[in-house]
Formats: sequence, C-alpha cells, structure tokens
Amino acid sequence: MTERPIWPGGDDLLRCLSVAQEAPGVKTFRFAPASGAAVRFHAGQFVTLRLPLAGGDVWRCFTIASSPLQEDAIDLTIKALGDADTINASGSAWMHHHLHAGMTLAARAPTGPFCLMHPPERPLLLVSAGSGATPMAAIARFLRDIGDRTPVHYIHLARSPADCLFRPEIEAIAAELGGWKLDWLTSAEQGRPSAETFAAMAPDLADREVFCCGPAGFMAAIETAHAQAGGTADAFRKEAFVGISIPELATTHTAEAATGSFTVTFQPSGKTTTIGPEDTVLTAAGKLGIPISYACGDGICGTCRITKLEGAVEMTHQGGIEDDEVADGEILACCAYPRSNLVVKV
Repeated sequence: MTERPIWPGGDDLLRCLSVAQEAPGVKTFRFAPASGAAVRFHAGQFVTLRLPLAGGDVWRCFTIASSPLQEDAIDLTIKALGDADTINASGSAWMHHHLHAGMTLAARAPTGPFCLMHPPERPLLLVSAGSGATPMAAIARFLRDIGDRTPVHYIHLARSPADCLFRPEIEAIAAELGGWKLDWLTSAEQGRPSAETFAAMAPDLADREVFCCGPAGFMAAIETAHAQAGGTADAFRKEAFVGISIPELATTHTAEAATGSFTVTFQPSGKTTTIGPEDTVLTAAGKLGIPISYACGDGICGTCRITKLEGAVEMTHQGGIEDDEVADGEILACCAYPRSNLVVKV
C-alpha cells in the first residue's frame, strides 16, 4: 500500500470546499489540497495564502482552526478586517466577499513555533481574545480527538456574547473530557482584564503551560500575571499576527555593535539603495519599490524568503527558516539586517 503524500504547498493549490458563517464578521473557510494529499501540521500552526487582490497578489497568514488529526482538509476561521468596499486592499475582506467554494489559491505549507506538538505534560491555560481563539480551537479539538484528559483552563475575551467564537463546541469538548474550567469574558461589559484580574481568575497560573493569543496589551497583562506568579518563561507561549507596513519593520531591532550604512543591491534589476544597520532588507526593497511577498513581519512564516548572493546579515527570525536554508544563502527579508554591503536575488 502506497503511503499517502503530504501536501507540500506551492504548485499543489488549495481548493475551497465550503464557507460558513461562524459569528458576526467571522467566517470559516474549509480548504483541501487539489491533489488529495494529506495536510500535516501541529495544533496552533498557520498557513500562508496568496490572495489575488486587484492591486497585486499579497501573502497573508491564517491560523488553522481544525484538529491536526483531520488530515483531509483544514479550516481557517477568519475575521473580516474591512467591508466589501475594501476587498482590493484587505486580504480578509476579499476572502469574505469574494472567495467561494470551488476557487483555488496558492499557499505555503503549515508552519509556526506556536503550537502543541504532543499531549501536554502539565495542566494548560488556553487564553485568547477575539480571533485569537482560532489556535485555541485547534488545540481543544486535538485534545478531544486524542481523548486527552489534561486539566484545561480556557479563557476567552470577546466584544459581546454573540462574538464568543466556538463557544458551543468548546463547552461540548469540556463536558466530554472533564477537568476543564471555562471563563467567557466580554469587553463591552467588563473591559479588558488586567494582570491582577488574570491572577485572581487563575490562582494556579504558575503551574500551567500557557498558550496566549490576542492583542498585544491583552497578552502583556497575562504575561505579567504569569511572571509575577512565578511561572517560567519557557511555559508561556504567545502569538499575534498584525498588519505591518514595510517602513515600520525595522523599529523593534537595536543593533549596538553595528554602525554606519550599507548598500543593498537587488538582482536581476540591479537597483541599489543605502540603509543603516537597524534597517531590514525588506525596508530596502520598499524604498526601491521592489515587491517582496511578506505576511507576519516577524520572521515566523517564511513568506519573505529570498537569496543572499553576497555579504553578511544578522537575522532575528522566530523559526521561519531552517539552518540548512541559511547555509544555502537563504534569508528572511523582514528580519535580515545588513552587516556588510549586500547583493540579494529577488
């Protein structure tokens, strides 16, 4: 019997099987590889889709909401950022108002370090806000499918009760597995919880492995509560995908050891610009109007991978590129900072 091939992304397009309304402004899109290959991933990982907007193709990251044990297809639960008038600028709005069953999209295979790879070895805290519930749904569905009875504290913050994603299913999973504690919060009534609020809600916070996804301020409050309770950094995982414009990509990096400026030459166009050591290769491309596909802007998704022909860079990636790819001269433009004059191929 021939082993079923694993979906590699790329030329094996994803076909949209169905579109379902999940909550106000939120839809679930089910995709399957056109070839019939199996989709392999860990609960919490994401795929990167190429969306054909009127102004040109864009790549966007979306977390997989379905269980990794369901290999025939994947569910992407996506909130629309924009309305029908913004489908030429917003990838999620384009999907909500244009994508339908039968259409195909190019995509990159699942990846990302924010995931549960094995049955948990300690109690979990799954805490999210808004569409940050998507990776938590994948983890919850995975625990259901393997019948794991690890204690879970599930906290979700939504704008209103109607916006609580996956609530009926999460409640059913909690009832089936037992040992779950559920807290459904609404910002319209309670506002955003503080670190003190989280500490009171989860007095055993330090004893749990935490998966946290949501707006930066929300995650910061939970991380503060976890640290103050005595939790270790390796037991706290967080993730948030945000829209980042090219000129802003260099603002979070400080290079104390590097000074001066460097030239970056793009081949085969031959275009050249000069940037500082605190600027990324993606910033340089933006200055010249050279299109490089990117999505997370944080070195996670690998979308902006290009080839370095000459020179040296410092990279601050978060798992979006493998060591052997770096050895072959590949870099991630969003988090590659020049340490000499560069020649890159785009």
